Amino acid sequence: MNFDAFWQTHRRFIMGMAGGLVVFFILLAFTGGGAKDRLSRSRISISRASRTMASNNLYAANQVSELKERLSMLQDRNELLAERNLPAFRERFQVPPGGSAAQHYISLTGEMRDELIGWALRRNCEVDDSLGLPPVSPSQPQQIDRVLRGLDVVDRVVHLAVDFGASEVDKIRIAQKRSRRSGRNVSPLDITPITLEVTFARTSIAPFLNALLAEQQAGRPLGLMGLEVLPRNEKRMEQKLLLEFGVGALPAPQEGEDLQ
Repeated sequence: MNFDAFWQTHRRFIMGMAGGLVVFFILLAFTGGGAKDRLSRSRISISRASRTMASNNLYAANQVSELKERLSMLQDRNELLAERNLPAFRERFQVPPGGSAAQHYISLTGEMRDELIGWALRRNCEVDDSLGLPPVSPSQPQQIDRVLRGLDVVDRVVHLAVDFGASEVDKIRIAQKRSRRSGRNVSPLDITPITLEVTFARTSIAPFLNALLAEQQAGRPLGLMGLEVLPRNEKRMEQKLLLEFGVGALPAPQEGEDLQ
């Protein structure tokens, strides 16, 4: 076959093929070089990580066992401190399992207004008819739980105040916003403050204060956080006491907190 005739006939095809091969090898050089660089960097990174892990002091099995034992001891200690210092949450104020939190809240608070305020009036003591409850009923289960914990303490304090001769329990407030104590060591507890004002007319406040302390010593804490005795009003023959309580609960363990 005549080469010149073959070239003239297939020149475009041959030049196209040659150009394609040139482009292919150029691209192969670029991509191949990049892959080699990435592979090299990955190997260096793996080698560096291996050396770092080898140089670190990992916990041995006996150390992990000691840490688990220490964690269990601290958890038990937390529960004991909570039992001694956080107000108990009586069953009546808890939402029954499987029950409606909103329905229980409405039913219980209605009963409390009738029972507690009426009982106090028969003992010559006027009680704030709001009982510290928010003007708008909470709708979320956690909010309801928080308010009912506060109402539990209000009920106990009112009974105690009336038993020791209080003439009025006023300005009751159960805060809806959680309070986290600030400082360097922030408490994980979500504390709900309860404030109220107790008035004693022609009666000493000392027995009531002693009773508050006795509740704590008897293992029935009210969560007393602060008190202020106001100057005695000699004209009205009365003395007021401002009280602040705090209710809360230990936070639920978060997933993954336990040492495995």
